[in-house]
Order: sequence, then C-alpha cells, then structure tokens
Amino acid sequence: MTVVEILKVLSDTNRLRILNLLYAQELCVCELEYLLGISQSNLSKHLRLMSDAGFLESRRQNKFAYYKIKETIMAEHPFLVAIFETELNKVDFLMDELNKLSKYQESELTCHNITALIV
Repeated sequence: MTVVEILKVLSDTNRLRILNLLYAQELCVCELEYLLGISQSNLSKHLRLMSDAGFLESRRQNKFAYYKIKETIMAEHPFLVAIFETELNKVDFLMDELNKLSKYQESELTCHNITALIV
C-alpha cells in the first residue's frame, strides 16, 4: 500500500474514527456500529473501502464479522503508529470514543446484546 493510498483512507473522519477504535482492538461490525453511532450501511461502505485498499483484515465467527488493522501495514509504515499513538490522542471526540470503548469492555454487553439494541 502506498503512502498516497494510506492518506486517502485517513482523509475521511468516519474512517479515522473506525481505525482509531480498531487500533485499540479487533471489533465486530455491530460493536463498531454501536460505539460510533453510524448506520450499518455507512459503516460497511467504509470497512469495504479500507479492506479493498489492503488496510484491514477480517474474519467471520458465526454471523458476526470482525475487523482489525493489518499488522503488516503498521510495520511497513511506522508513521501510522505515531499518528495513532500521539496525534489522534489530541482529538477530543476520538478520545471520547476510546473511553466509550473502555466502558463497553467493562460492561456485560456482547455482540448478541448490541444487535438487539441497534435493530
């Protein structure tokens, strides 16, 4: 993946929001939808674009699709680590979403519970 392709992926606020959470951990589509408060169709569009660009990898477990950032992208482009660990930490709404992720991790919510909540 070229730097230009990476910058295109990072140029959208929703994609930055998604990647900020995925940098913290692998997440299911329904978890991302819940944490970010965006529609499933909008989320899917961004996940597909980032996957097609080679930024994400996914796996299926039962009816749930899980996404994470490819480790090779981070290894090949170390400037991304600096962006995620220092620059994005300066953006209040991104930090708020990481805090929401932390609260979610401490809760008893699961993909099954979330699916019922967002339908």
